[in-house]
Amino acid sequence: MRFVFLEASLETIPPEISDHEVVRRDTKRRGKRPEEILLDDSKHHRAMEGLENREKRGRPDIVHQCLLALLDSSLEDFEVYVHTVAGKVIRVNRKTRLPRNYNRFVGLMEDLFRRGRISAGGDVLLEIVDVGIDELISRNAVVMHEGYGVGPLLEAAGSDDLVVCIGAFPHGDFDDELWRIFEEKGVMFAGFGDRPRTSLYVTYKTVCILEGFS
Repeated sequence: MRFVFLEASLETIPPEISDHEVVRRDTKRRGKRPEEILLDDSKHHRAMEGLENREKRGRPDIVHQCLLALLDSSLEDFEVYVHTVAGKVIRVNRKTRLPRNYNRFVGLMEDLFRRGRISAGGDVLLEIVDVGIDELISRNAVVMHEGYGVGPLLEAAGSDDLVVCIGAFPHGDFDDELWRIFEEKGVMFAGFGDRPRTSLYVTYKTVCILEGFS
């Protein structure tokens, strides 16, 4: 089984806003260069106003919460990948014990983006990998999306090669390239009704359903 968090709001400060006064102030306070600091809407809101795709960026807390919910679960033998809004793919080892404190999580992600890999005790815990998102989404994928019922997830829940895809951004919808991949792969869609749900809600509910089949 594989979980893929799509278009996660997880990236370092992009070059086009690196010279903004808000960013300069943060880099001075932290003693780091802009490309070494995670973009965070709570700190860089004014600098982000002109960013392309702004509504989907600057929320690392979302994927932090979702990963904690998944890694805390009783599910076994699954893979975890985070596909970022900037197009990077991160492989997360099931053994990884992520910091529960958000600030420590930010520091860990900043180290990952700088080094490309985080290891401990001989295990690679987090790694930026050269894998296309289309390679991670199979024909057995279930994409969680508002406007759908939970039926397709229940039908696919017993499959060992199930791929569950969950958006990890605050607003908006999947980009056109992802929709093209969904169509090409013929994925299934499932959800929890017409009402928009947070990524954390969807992750928790999905995990609870799948735990019932494990």
